[in-house]
Amino acid sequence: MEWVDKVAEERILQAEQEGAFNNLRGHGKPLPPDPFFRLPDEIRLAARVLTICGCAPHEVGLLRELAEAKRRLGQATTAEEQAERMREYAEAELRYNVAMDRHRQMFTATGHRALARRRAGLWPIP
Repeated sequence: MEWVDKVAEERILQAEQEGAFNNLRGHGKPLPPDPFFRLPDEIRLAARVLTICGCAPHEVGLLRELAEAKRRLGQATTAEEQAERMREYAEAELRYNVAMDRHRQMFTATGHRALARRRAGLWPIP
């Protein structure tokens, strides 16, 4: 363990013994749900930082659409309305899945090779 880790651990333990973590807002309650839980691990942190800065990536907007479609589906009262909301939800999910598939292809090793082949005029990949 490095010295920084040791110092941090000691300070946390000291603050805990002094009761600094008692009576914190939200104490004993579950953490709020993570709005980025559906994003792959490799872009989750970047999406969070960009959203805080007001520059949310396209996938985050699609996640919001998907959540809104799910909320509206849950509020449907008639069978006709439910069918329409289910269609909206399926379309939102498809848009999200297509975007994520495109993202995976672009940012994986296979995707880098495919991009290089496309730039070299060797597209499509055999």
